[in-house]
Amino acid sequence: MQELSKQEIELLRILQENARFDITDLTERLNMSRTSVYDRIKKLENEGYIKDYVAIIDPKRVGLNFTVIINVSLNSQRLELVEEFSRQVAALDEVVEGYVTGGIFDYVLKVVVKDPESFNDFIRKLSDIPNISKVQSSFVMSYIKQSTKLHF
Repeated sequence: MQELSKQEIELLRILQENARFDITDLTERLNMSRTSVYDRIKKLENEGYIKDYVAIIDPKRVGLNFTVIINVSLNSQRLELVEEFSRQVAALDEVVEGYVTGGIFDYVLKVVVKDPESFNDFIRKLSDIPNISKVQSSFVMSYIKQSTKLHF
């Protein structure tokens, strides 16, 4: 991975705030031509700095009113069992974020569902996955901060 120029860093910062950019605004802010801006964006995509472009949906507007943070401990940390658990959890649509963690728990999952009944259905699916020793759920009452913006 090569070092990024100041213009590339600024371009990444701008795109984090709004990927639906106005090319004229970008050319002025970065002091670059249209072609150079598009070339830099393509370069940043090809090198993996920009992973994807998405619309951030308000879960409540689409009926998903119940967010739960779940901590999971496994019975065994044998590689094949951990990989299988990861694969099965990644396939669950309700899981919007998942992390392998060090410390007390092996995984932290963020689950977004319609309501407590839907969460109960999710827990049934989760409990069908082998090798789970403990599940601890924390129900989100309100959000303090949600962001996809990285500060670099």
